[in-house]
Amino acid sequence: MNYTEILERLESLDLKSYPKDKIKELLTGLGKVGVIITSLYDGKRILRARINEDKKQFKSLSELSFKPQEFNTTYQRASTPQSTMFYGSIVPEILGKTEPDTARITTLYELSEFVRAIDTIGTQKITFSVWEVCSDVELLSLVHYKNFQRPTELSKKLQNDYDKFISHYPQFKQSSFEITQFLGEQFAKPVNSIDDYNYMISAIYSEMLIGFGFDGVLYPSVKLAGEGINIAVKPEIIGDKIKFIHAGECTVYKNKKQVFVGNDTYANVEKDGNLKFEKAPAEVYTSEEFGLKYVGLK
Repeated sequence: MNYTEILERLESLDLKSYPKDKIKELLTGLGKVGVIITSLYDGKRILRARINEDKKQFKSLSELSFKPQEFNTTYQRASTPQSTMFYGSIVPEILGKTEPDTARITTLYELSEFVRAIDTIGTQKITFSVWEVCSDVELLSLVHYKNFQRPTELSKKLQNDYDKFISHYPQFKQSSFEITQFLGEQFAKPVNSIDDYNYMISAIYSEMLIGFGFDGVLYPSVKLAGEGINIAVKPEIIGDKIKFIHAGECTVYKNKKQVFVGNDTYANVEKDGNLKFEKAPAEVYTSEEFGLKYVGLK
């Protein structure tokens, strides 16, 4: 079976039946393909966020890190129920004019339906955590999707570099183009979180990549129409190649299209791994009154 037939079979699968073994068999059958490897170097910052449901504080550092395997029961964009991942957002070194220069925007749009919706009014408590690369992290980049409304400069550069690279290997050029296009589409697929089976191909491919020795994957933000960069890495490198820096609670103030994120607290990590929250320093602290006024709610 050639790669074209394999891609056709993958596209025709009934994902509702959760055909994990068949997906893995077909992906393995694709054989050699040109790929893009992106390295995150020492000092690169990664941002994560969690919603404070009912405004409850998180008590430990582990609650801000990756989902423990025992609670990892569904397919996500880059993780299977058998293989949890550490997700985060980064700001690329090269930015287009309209691209967010803070990973907060990407993270909020990925995380919060409250933020994404254009007609919501009110507040939402979010805890951000900052992590830093301390040893090179190698990621396979899945950026070959042509229909994003706002692709990042990084995505465009990676695709251009890839085209130049693969042109030196004419025997793989056409197959690599079609396969990477297919995989890019899988990582760019809008998915209703309830229907986790729609993540199966991208998730199983990510799981296979970890087995091949990669640290994880890099892919554009679907929620931001491509304008934002996400990563997912294997949990084994947290604390080794990626370390925790700091965390803090914020309040998102929203009046339909008017959005403001205010800093509330700063968290210190104690020796036992528990978090101790204190009021954010005066130079960055935002009062509730200021936040509400900023978006026109007071």
